[in-house]
Amino acid sequence: MRVATYRLKRLAVLVVITTVALIYLPFRTIEKRELPIQLNVLQQEVRHIAFVKVHKAASTTIQNILFRFGTERNLTFVMPSVNTIYPNIISLLETVTLKNIRSIPLSATHFDILCLHVLYNKTAFENILPNDTVYIGTLRDPFDYFISMMLYFPMMFDQFNISGPRAITDFLEDPEKHDLSISIEKYAFYSFTKNRMAIDYGFPLDLLVNSRSRRNDIQRYIEQLDKEFALVIIVEHFDESMILLKRILKWSTKDILYIRKNANRNKGNKEINIGENDRTRYSQLSEIDYMLYRHFYLKLWRQIKMELLFHEEVLYFKTVRKEVEDFCQNLNQSSTVLKIPSSEWSEHFEITRGTCDSFVISEFDFVKKIKEKQYPR
Repeated sequence: MRVATYRLKRLAVLVVITTVALIYLPFRTIEKRELPIQLNVLQQEVRHIAFVKVHKAASTTIQNILFRFGTERNLTFVMPSVNTIYPNIISLLETVTLKNIRSIPLSATHFDILCLHVLYNKTAFENILPNDTVYIGTLRDPFDYFISMMLYFPMMFDQFNISGPRAITDFLEDPEKHDLSISIEKYAFYSFTKNRMAIDYGFPLDLLVNSRSRRNDIQRYIEQLDKEFALVIIVEHFDESMILLKRILKWSTKDILYIRKNANRNKGNKEINIGENDRTRYSQLSEIDYMLYRHFYLKLWRQIKMELLFHEEVLYFKTVRKEVEDFCQNLNQSSTVLKIPSSEWSEHFEITRGTCDSFVISEFDFVKKIKEKQYPR
């Protein structure tokens, strides 16, 4: 009986030890475990990037990552030619042209990064960016995108003459009545309620206004985008997307850290009820956005499936990012540096007060800072 009891206790201890080892496996140091393949090979980081900035799809958070990466390496950003109250916008109605962007600064020989609001067009982008530019974008569940847009820009409720808890339902029951850009062909590019993500990705006007009869052509355009983009970030799986971004661009963990920007600040100010048919109605209104989102959602998971030790790195990244965010939000005189030790996913790095400031600086202030550096008076 005693022997049996001893054996059971020994087995229990072995199970606990094995479980603990598995739990902490992703966080062991370089010395304790061989580096993953991605870190074993010294590869040159990607520095030429085009990013399609989509409203309310974590695009300002991603842009902050690109701004930080570029300014730390003295890279050159594409900037709008006209100074307006919205310095983060090149154009919401057309792609880049020689007229709507500033010329290459005297201190540079070419542009490195494009990450401001402008409609995508591969040919136009290629005309101003190096041949080895990597293209990335972002997408969000279309209905959640629509709701976020409405809440983030509350003037749209007045513009569409809708109010109260039923405002969204009232709009979706007769969208053409409230938003003229939906029913008038020449205003299709002005719409922020119908296929806006597709507009940002440069869908031709004839596909936008004839979406139901041109589904095959729409699918062909999406498949062309698939060939052109190395990664389309899916907001609902943001940290997974960030690890893919890190691996594709051959960046470091520190490069992809973030603190969320422009989260919906107006959400608590409006009482909005979502009707049981509202999501279905919106899927019929924004068919192209749904086709686009589904395609790249599935592609993201196909890409993830091809990666080694992927979810272990995501877990590590979530842990480090939370530690960095807590540090930056609780800075005090006694703790001015956060030291992140080496791991199998990252070299040792430090987070300082200056690093935290670069996480939280506003988009407009960051653009202004870059402009003043690239184009001194």
